[in-house]
Amino acid sequence: MSQHIGVIGLGSLGANMARLLAADGYAVHAYDLDAERTAAAALAPGVTAHGSARAVAAASTLVLLSLPQSEAVRAACLGAEGIVEGAARGLLVVDTTSGYPEHSKDIAAQLAVAGVRYIDAAITGEEGGAKALPKRALTFCVGGSEADVAEATPVLERMARYIYHVGPLGSGQIVKMVNNMVGSAAGVAAIEGLLIAAKHGIDVKVAAQVLDKGTGMNFFCKHPDFALARDVVGGFQLGLMTKDLRHMSEFARQSDVPALVTDHIFHLFELFVREKGYAADILRQVDVMEKWAGVQLDGTRLDAVDHKA
Repeated sequence: MSQHIGVIGLGSLGANMARLLAADGYAVHAYDLDAERTAAAALAPGVTAHGSARAVAAASTLVLLSLPQSEAVRAACLGAEGIVEGAARGLLVVDTTSGYPEHSKDIAAQLAVAGVRYIDAAITGEEGGAKALPKRALTFCVGGSEADVAEATPVLERMARYIYHVGPLGSGQIVKMVNNMVGSAAGVAAIEGLLIAAKHGIDVKVAAQVLDKGTGMNFFCKHPDFALARDVVGGFQLGLMTKDLRHMSEFARQSDVPALVTDHIFHLFELFVREKGYAADILRQVDVMEKWAGVQLDGTRLDAVDHKA
């Protein structure tokens, strides 16, 4: 393949994007603020390390962004040594970041002045994005023009099971915020319910099967081992989910929609982060809820609840 693909942001998702696309024969150009991550990505055949977003843009015809938040996207696109300084007119930026839609529209407008195109392609998956990507089973919800989305689709298809063009620029990030709010609320409800079952001696896996085949189906009922097994890693930070929920809370107000569930779940996740730390894995919310309940999901009783642990 002759297409040169840039990947900026080489965390768990970005690094795997670079590796998979290079394995498919694309020439991949990679950069992360963390030089060690950049060097590690370049160990994969077909991946070239660069020292700036500008250099990646200069070498690429399409650039994928996999960054933690909109502020990082703005810096990578518009800051010193950013994409805008190295891009040829017509470059397409595909932003997979869970960002804030209004910020993305502003970034896109500034890129457009330099002739750089931008779409948002937010990520989820039936097992979460980090676990779905190595299986090429992501779900992309994409916002942007028909022509730009069509141009990006062959690259996205290399990593995805499902691609949905959900509307104009920013729409993908809106749908992703909705997804994360609904998934978080359902997950908290499932853990809470299963803890009640555990406290009464009920096998949580059996209870989860009932919910999965009934009207209470949700992620934790379909995959109870994610909550039960201590060594399972969800692959997403508690702090990043809390950031997404904060965005959803703000956006609900901007949209003049009461954020009754959103606000409650956002504040719960703030407590989870306070207990476990920003960088803790998403599944560590289970530990906090077990402590509050005084019982683990496997039925083990906790002698005392230590809110400082």
